[in-house]
Amino acid sequence: MPELLPCTLITWDEMYGLCRQLAWQLRAADFRIDTLIAIGRGGYVPGRILSDMLGIHDLTSFKIEHYRSTRKVSEAFVKYPLSADLQGKNILLLDDVCDSGDTFAVGGDHVRNRGPVENLRTAVLHYKTVSAYKPDFFVETVSDWRWIIYPWAVNEDLSSLLREMPFKNVDLGQLRRLFKERHDLDVTDSQLQDAVSLLQDKKHT
Repeated sequence: MPELLPCTLITWDEMYGLCRQLAWQLRAADFRIDTLIAIGRGGYVPGRILSDMLGIHDLTSFKIEHYRSTRKVSEAFVKYPLSADLQGKNILLLDDVCDSGDTFAVGGDHVRNRGPVENLRTAVLHYKTVSAYKPDFFVETVSDWRWIIYPWAVNEDLSSLLREMPFKNVDLGQLRRLFKERHDLDVTDSQLQDAVSLLQDKKHT
């Protein structure tokens, strides 16, 4: 019996709505943001959208390696660090999801080392209650653990899940059924075709 990994696939429209709700939260908190820092790679797209919604032009990022597709690496670490001087600034540190809390533990220390900052707040679209860290701002709470697939990571995540599936020929009907049974996901033919192509590309590299 295969191990089940329940997933939720977020659409572009849903993601934009989540960013909009987060922007309103930040306005209501009356927290003046000098610099918005997106944690890569998950925070890149929400960071750009929030900077537009809130009129924050000072947007930068650094990359933390913690997950490769749906697979967790042993320990979170900063792969591409910040070079900016953040001394005396009010910082919003943003990611897409707070899963274990490790990313914010590492990321928060990294930001403070570029300071001292005046104030550091954290924000995500989804906060999972299993996390050891609770962000200052979040839109949705996830109590029953699920893997969240954001629209900018559909191809990567689906191909990673495909790697664990017992199929030989690309039968889209069979693959749709497997995704529903194993991951509670309704996927389209185009999403499956793109994910299969990525998986095949990786086999040849």
